[in-house]
Parts: sequence; C-alpha cells; structure tokens
Amino acid sequence: MLDSIKGPHDLKALSHEEVEQLSDEIRHFLITKVSKTGGHLGPNLGVVELTIAIHRTFDSPKDVILFDTGHQSYVHKILTGRADKFDLLRQRDGIAGYPNRSESVHDVIENSHASTALSWGDGISRGFSLTGQNDRHVVVVVGDGALTGGMSWEALNNIAAANDRNLIIVVNDNERSYSPTIGGVATYLSTLRVTRGYERFLDWGKEVLSKTPVVGNPIYETLHGVKKGIKDIVAPQGMFEDLGLKYVGPIDGHDVAAMERALNQAKEFGEPVLLHVITEKGKGH
Repeated sequence: MLDSIKGPHDLKALSHEEVEQLSDEIRHFLITKVSKTGGHLGPNLGVVELTIAIHRTFDSPKDVILFDTGHQSYVHKILTGRADKFDLLRQRDGIAGYPNRSESVHDVIENSHASTALSWGDGISRGFSLTGQNDRHVVVVVGDGALTGGMSWEALNNIAAANDRNLIIVVNDNERSYSPTIGGVATYLSTLRVTRGYERFLDWGKEVLSKTPVVGNPIYETLHGVKKGIKDIVAPQGMFEDLGLKYVGPIDGHDVAAMERALNQAKEFGEPVLLHVITEKGKGH
C-alpha cells in the first residue's frame, strides 16, 4: 500500500480499511528506517493517523500544512512523495529531519522546535484573506508542549482578534513533549478544574459510600472516574473559547474517520477553529 502513495492525491480514494493498512505500514517503515539513521521516532509514530486525515481532508500545497515542532513531519514527508529518501534521513545529500522548502512544495516553512508555527499560521492565513484567496486553508499542528511558550499565546491572541480567515489549529495533546509537560497550561489540559461544590459532593459521597458494605468502594471509584472525565472534557473548551476561538474536541487522533469528520466540520466555519486531538506518543511501541 505504501509503495502506491506518491503524493497526497493518492490518499483520497482509499477505503478506511486501506487507510488502516497504510497506517500500519507507515509505522513499520518508520521503525525500520529511523532505527538505522536516528531521528525522532516516538512523535511521528503518534501522528500517523492525524497526518493522513489532514492530507485526505485538505489539498496540499494549495492548502498550507504547518507542523509546530518540525521533527513530527516525517509522516508528512512520506505522504508527499519522499519515502524513497528515508535511507538518508538527516544525512549528507539526504532529507532533513525537519520541513525543508528545497525538498518539496509541501514544506512551506523551515522550523525545528516549538511555539513558532502559530505565528506563521496567523500571517499566512491573514495574507490569504487579504488577497482574496478564500478557497485556501491553513492547518497548524501544534503540540501541547508548544502551548507552554509565550510566542504561541501571542499568536493565539492575534488569531482570535481577526477571525475572518480559514485557519485550523490542531492541538496534538499527547501529554508530553521531550519530558512530561509542566506549567499552568499543562495543568489546565491534564488536571482541569470543576466546581468546589462537586468536590464537596465527592468527599461527602466517599464518606457515605465507605460505610456501605461490598458495593460502596466500587461506586466511589466510578464516581471518581466520572469526575476525571468531566475535567478532561469540559475545561479545555472553556479556556480556548474564552480567547474567542471555536473549539472542537476532544477527538481520538488515532481514529481517521473521527478526525476527518472534525476537520471537515472545521473547514465549514470559515474562521479560526481549534481541534483538541488526543494521541499516544510512540503509538503501539
């Protein structure tokens, strides 16, 4: 299946069964190649389905796809016709470990580490809007670690202030960058708040249920799990919508069909939209 993919256009006609097969083949390909050349394996294993869904939904290079941490662009490179160059990944006369404009028209910026791509997305999408290119979209894939950088928040503030352009922000939330992400934003995304009233209710429930024979503790654990689910689902939406951004999610980043539905929904808004996508770094390995 992978050998038949020469560019993003080859993805459009694939069935979902074929997409699953392609995802497996890409992971095997990455493990085989990167184990020999070195490189960033874990981040790319985690964005296989996400990247496929983006390329199936949008039309690169007409639509611009930006990766905030450029080392998570290996799958993008494979899908844009560079799989045959991976034997020389990050080597002389080979392909770069990051997006590189000299390699492909699908690489629009050259960036390595985090927190820069949202500013690029702001500028490019604003340029499309000002020049009447309203049929073009910009997709920015940004990690949860990158959202700890002030440059990202400056860009989000600017994006929210001018909402008449086609910009989709995909927050790839895998709960870690190089190390577990720390700080206020990370805390917001992972431990997320509910009301004190709910906390008091839970404490009261624990006290009452602990006195209930046999079923008390299992019921309490269920309630505690529900609390965590409420935190993980409700709070991020409030944070980003307070900035003036439409929010869609959380979405399973390993479910191509779910990703495509969300991306198509975002395309229809005609204004900046944030997709909160949950992935597993190093998926399956």
